[in-house]
Order: sequence, then C-alpha cells, then structure tokens
Amino acid sequence: MARPRKSTVETMEDDVIGSTIKSVEAEKVAIEDMPLNTLRDYRLYNDEARKLNKKLRLCRYPIKQCPVDLHPKQRIKFGNNDQSIHPVKVFISNHLIHYDEKLTPGQIYEIPECIVHYLSEKGYPVWDWVTLSDGSRETRQVGKRNRFSLTTVYQDNY
Repeated sequence: MARPRKSTVETMEDDVIGSTIKSVEAEKVAIEDMPLNTLRDYRLYNDEARKLNKKLRLCRYPIKQCPVDLHPKQRIKFGNNDQSIHPVKVFISNHLIHYDEKLTPGQIYEIPECIVHYLSEKGYPVWDWVTLSDGSRETRQVGKRNRFSLTTVYQDNY
C-alpha cells in the first residue's frame, strides 16, 4: 500500500515546527552564563548542574539555593498550639531554600509557601489501639495533632 503524500501546507508546517525546535535547542546557554533572576532560572541551573556533575563524576558546579525574596509568599498569622508566647525558631535549609527566622505567635508574617507547607506538616503523633482482621490488637499511629496554627490573612492594602 502506498503512503499518501503530504500536501505543501503540511510540509511547510513541518518545516516551521522543525526550525522552531532547532532554534530553541540552539539557544541553550552554557551553565556559567545562565541568568539567575527567577525561581525557574534557579531550578534550570540546578538541573543542569546535577546533570554535568554526574557526567563529570565531580562536583564542579554547586547547587544554588534560591533567595527567599524570589519565592512566592503567603501572608499568614502564626500561632503556637502549645499556648506558648515565646518565639519559635524556624530553620530549614534544603535544595529549595535557606530560611532562618524567629516567628512570634500572634504576629502576621509574609512567609514563602514552601515554609508554610513545612510548618503545616509539623505535629505530634496520635497513637491508638487498632483491631486487625485476625482479631489481634496493636498500637498504631492514627493521626497527628498540629503543632502550629497558620491562618491565611486576606487583606488589601489601600
């Protein structure tokens, strides 16, 4: 069976798509010249650094953490469920962010969303007896009691 021939319009579209893909691939910037202006730029740089370090089997390009200023922020009212009025030191340093600050309960802060997620996962385990299908009982973690209350503040600045 013979293959149907492409029309000139389809051929032109393929040429345009192919040339666009080649131009995008040709625009690949060397890792030393990569701009670091946005959160996406840092992610692209770190992906390329990991790839090159693995290829070289040498840690030539360090992983760079994005500054706190570039992260998307959320305005929250911080609370400590232990009823303590003392400030809570929040320190997290990973591949995304380096954050080191003291938060006082009852105050309103603009905190990066990854830190809000981190704080919302902190909690005390809740243990309880669980009856299994064979009739035996064992103690298991059935949930958690939140350590911090993070209330989103929706307020317009006029």
